[in-house]
Amino acid sequence: MEEIRTGMKPARPRKISEIKIGDERIRVVGLVVDKKETEFTLDDGSGHLTIIFDDPAMAGDVQIGSKVRAFGTPLSVSGSSELHAEIIQRVDELDLGLYEKVRNEAEKLERELMEG
Repeated sequence: MEEIRTGMKPARPRKISEIKIGDERIRVVGLVVDKKETEFTLDDGSGHLTIIFDDPAMAGDVQIGSKVRAFGTPLSVSGSSELHAEIIQRVDELDLGLYEKVRNEAEKLERELMEG
């Protein structure tokens, strides 16, 4: 049985262009544009991000053109950004345009609540 991790911070939603060095755990959603054995490149419309993982089985059904949500820890390697994935999920039924609209509205509401 897998050990349950406690005390982990939730993965914050990020656009690839918004990833910061201080981010501990994030989640990104996008389209796979390139794939190798233990990494793939994700494009969310704001940029590209290399998603790396230790076990090829984590992304066994992910292919170029798949819509994917990845959870993990951002890394900065040789001036480029990578995400060391903990969880990789296919979300092929997700409408990326609608997802972006909902995400923008949620961010707008959060800002308004913080100001008022």
